[in-house]
Amino acid sequence: MRGFIPALAVLAAPLLVSVAVCADSAPPNYSGTWQLDTAQSHLPGEEAITYTIQDASGQINFTRIVREKDGKEITSQFSCKTGGSQCEFDEGGHKAKVSLWYDGPALVILKTDGPKEDSVTQWRLMINSGGKTLNVDLEHIDPSDKPEKLVFDKKI
Repeated sequence: MRGFIPALAVLAAPLLVSVAVCADSAPPNYSGTWQLDTAQSHLPGEEAITYTIQDASGQINFTRIVREKDGKEITSQFSCKTGGSQCEFDEGGHKAKVSLWYDGPALVILKTDGPKEDSVTQWRLMINSGGKTLNVDLEHIDPSDKPEKLVFDKKI
């Protein structure tokens, strides 16, 4: 029994170090107003898109405004905690669900349970090291479609 305790301590030490390292590497704060940079984005169409994100203690408040060519605005929004639980998503008047979690520094948003003709979509948000650009990779999972790459510039 005497040798068991020191051996357990030796085995547990790397685990404690990795937990401490993970605790120090908090995900970036995504708060801000982000405007689509159409020159750098690969998006069918020429819409103007703005994301407004409030990131407070694991609670993400998200609003997306799409301004179409004819001037019509479509607003979509949700408020959800990170960690994978499902939340309501009002996507321009259509109801869907979202789940959010961090994959390293990336914020992942999975949209499901939309209207019958809607797709299951995963958004992967990453802030560049300077904090002035938000890269969003959109993958349409079901039905599968060509991925989209969006680049947003921080306005506020």
